[in-house]
Amino acid sequence: MATALAALWAPLAWAAGTGAGTVIGNTATLTYTAEGRPGSATAVSLPIVVARVVNVAVTWQDGAAVPATSPDSSKPLAFVVSNTGNGTETFALSRDNVQGGDQFDPASATDGAIWLESGAQPGLQRTGPNADILYAPGANDIVLAADASRQVYVSSQIPAGIATGSFGKVGFTATATTPGASTAAPGTALGTFGGVQVVAGIGNGRASASGSYLVAGASMGLAKSVVNVRDPRGGTRVMPGSVVTYRLVITLTGTGTVDNVAVNDPLPAQVTYVPGSITVDTAVRTDAADGDEASFANGAVQASFGTLAVPATRVIEFKATVN
Repeated sequence: MATALAALWAPLAWAAGTGAGTVIGNTATLTYTAEGRPGSATAVSLPIVVARVVNVAVTWQDGAAVPATSPDSSKPLAFVVSNTGNGTETFALSRDNVQGGDQFDPASATDGAIWLESGAQPGLQRTGPNADILYAPGANDIVLAADASRQVYVSSQIPAGIATGSFGKVGFTATATTPGASTAAPGTALGTFGGVQVVAGIGNGRASASGSYLVAGASMGLAKSVVNVRDPRGGTRVMPGSVVTYRLVITLTGTGTVDNVAVNDPLPAQVTYVPGSITVDTAVRTDAADGDEASFANGAVQASFGTLAVPATRVIEFKATVN
């Protein structure tokens, strides 16, 4: 068995290769002619079974430090866990918020520190029909076939009071749950599971990578929604004659100031603006381009706020009638 293990333990063959548990048989045939008569003989060696090599790789996917604000409640980093062994493995996931060589330590996001990509929509989706899967250690550790991969998100809080230009790093680790794999020397036989011998890979069934955040001052977001519908009969159906109330929310987070903040919202052809209906932070504004922030012209609601100190939130509402 020691000879068989040595043959299987080729130091350059760390991709999945021949699947774990594969039975390799070998039969040799001897043919000959004796006294003018042909003959043959066969020899069959005992079959050998390919050992399961436990190995894993982790890579950070963002490519460069992810811009973040201070504070920020839930900012994700993307990693991929790949099973580089030759059999199906289960991997536990963990994060390390204290890394050397950075200026601050991110913290685990309160709504979930690690998420598993569901495959429904790219990027981290915490809620909704395409929501990704919150990771719970020991409850939904990831299971990967040989050469399979899984995208994972590490979601972090960025503390308040961090200076612009500061880096914060987070470590992420995937560890095989096979007993002994994460501490054994490469090539160590870990035992027999399901009739197949298991061997520790070059990374001890454990791999880590670090990702980083860059505090980049202020960031902005814009959301638009319909907050009210009133149809001609006093109901809430959308039909010709219904009056729809739209809301635009500008959100600035981080620190510092943002210049030349402006919104332009062209109305679709199916609705007609209700004159005098614009409000900014609940205060009525005129339609003309005068001394207040908002106006309506050329089929579009517009608002200009100039320079805003961060953090800030501005809310614009207006009405339109369905044609």
